[in-house]
Amino acid sequence: MIVPKLILKASALETTDSRAQLLSEIRHASLFGSACLVSEDTLTEERLSQLGRVVKQSSGFVNLQLQLANVDDAAALELLNIGAAKIVTTASGRAAFESIPDDRILILRTSIDGAGQGDQVFVQSPTAEQLVDLEKQRIDACVDSTWLDQNSETVVDYYCGILQSDRPDGLWPTIICDSLGIALGLAYSNRESLLHAIAQRQGAYWSRSRGGLWVKGLTSGATQLLHAIRFDCDADCLRFTVTQDPPGFCHRNTHTCFGEERSIATVVQRLKERIDSPDAKSFTRKLAGDAQMLQKKLLEEAGELAEANEGDDRYEVAWEAADVMYFSLVAMLNNGVGLEEVYAELARRMNRIVRRKNKLES
Repeated sequence: MIVPKLILKASALETTDSRAQLLSEIRHASLFGSACLVSEDTLTEERLSQLGRVVKQSSGFVNLQLQLANVDDAAALELLNIGAAKIVTTASGRAAFESIPDDRILILRTSIDGAGQGDQVFVQSPTAEQLVDLEKQRIDACVDSTWLDQNSETVVDYYCGILQSDRPDGLWPTIICDSLGIALGLAYSNRESLLHAIAQRQGAYWSRSRGGLWVKGLTSGATQLLHAIRFDCDADCLRFTVTQDPPGFCHRNTHTCFGEERSIATVVQRLKERIDSPDAKSFTRKLAGDAQMLQKKLLEEAGELAEANEGDDRYEVAWEAADVMYFSLVAMLNNGVGLEEVYAELARRMNRIVRRKNKLES
């Protein structure tokens, strides 16, 4: 896996705006799976707390690795519990993190010699062949994030060296998903389309019917912002994670090519439409505009779910849980909170090492 390396300056943690910019840079760098945030200076307790906010906000969207100078075992553990994926250290520095299990530690090697499966090696200006060789050995290649932005051709050559196809035209099937993991449809990629997608961060594919590059939404306006590219375990299929602009991915103006689906994403879209509707009789619209009513309903429905939980009626529990979810979704939409953010928070909690309140969360 290619892991972009970002240098962390203490000044990037000082203000709300600078932290937002850092978070944007982390998400931009994580196109290929992970990002490694490296601080060569010792961070004060205040800066560690501010770093915790960035880590917590990025968790669920980014597999964020941290390589921090002179961070102790307790602080590293708290950062992992807040949402960091791994702590990066040297082989000699591993003993300093006695509370952290092996699967949350990544050993950084100074050279490929001596590196093994599961390790990470920093490579300065790598060739595509070097990246392919490391991938085949299951060694992560850590490269400077600015180098990645300037060398899309090398990155695509790396993909071409890894990916396989049994199709006569050599195209790679590409599954397109939204941020909730819902499959929007199937397209195909080749070197040219992948290069455009990586360089421009757009949903770009190869049109078999036209025999040329297809940038989604170029004519319809239903564009895609590309967030992540992954290949599967057999390296014969790609997955793009995108933000899909309305009306959707399908040429029939639906969100997916599989028709309208009864999913939580559909519910959210309907609620958005009702909140924005000029229809004054809409209960959802009234609810969204009345904070006291919404608070009352949230408390009321939570109580009814608790009562249903004491009984032995699966249908009643499902009914009351649906009520709680409905009012919760209205509250989320009122505050601009997306489902993907809630999913990310749940994922963060499930990835904790210990079950206790962390100082960096306060």
